[in-house]
Amino acid sequence: MPWLLGGCGCLTLVFVIVVVAILMVNRAKKKVTEFKHDFKSALENVQENQASPSVAPRSTSSPISRTDTATAPRSGPPNTYVNVKENLPSGLQSNFVAFSFNYSKNFELQSQSDVNFAKVEKYTAAGKGNTAENFAVGYASFDSPNLRSDALYDKLLDQLGQQLSGSFHNYKEVKRTSVTVDGVASRAALFQADFNDAAKTMIYGKTIVVHPPGKKNGVTILMLGTSLSRDVKSADDLGTKGETADILRSFKFL
Repeated sequence: MPWLLGGCGCLTLVFVIVVVAILMVNRAKKKVTEFKHDFKSALENVQENQASPSVAPRSTSSPISRTDTATAPRSGPPNTYVNVKENLPSGLQSNFVAFSFNYSKNFELQSQSDVNFAKVEKYTAAGKGNTAENFAVGYASFDSPNLRSDALYDKLLDQLGQQLSGSFHNYKEVKRTSVTVDGVASRAALFQADFNDAAKTMIYGKTIVVHPPGKKNGVTILMLGTSLSRDVKSADDLGTKGETADILRSFKFL
């Protein structure tokens, strides 16, 4: 009889352990789902509220001849994006900038929006809809085609930073630095944020303002990643390590 009671006690203990384990697994799954939803919501918020910076009323004049010659679809290797004027929403066509970049099979080109010329995303192992890294190209308008300075770039980066700060928890700009994109001296702002979760999962970002000489319109490049990425462990890594570095190196004005 005591043996039977002892056996029942062991079975009860095992049952309790199993129940606790199931609850922990379900809680972990819930955390992962919340994490994915939060990152997706943040990205969508950036997409909806991001307005391209400008230092003067945006020009509505037709692009100059070099830009016009680049509007026809071009043939190229797989995973090459070429910005084509006729494929853009009407609101973006007056701000058209001719450029191209390459992206690997790990990234997927997103549907055309009214904000960005192009955006490609890399997903986590969980699949589509669970963003790990993001590379987007928008536009910036300049008062003078030949006006270029760090002070001007910083003014535009201030505008972008104000927009981004409302989209991420604990947003903090880390630093600003000079970068070169397709041979053009440019300016970048590096920032970080988090998901406000127990693990303090980090979001890293880098925005770059690029003004090609002689052009009224330039581009803004926004790169995002998380601390879950194999390649991204700080904002410095975006565009300098891994596949975002490959994309940025391939970026060319046409």
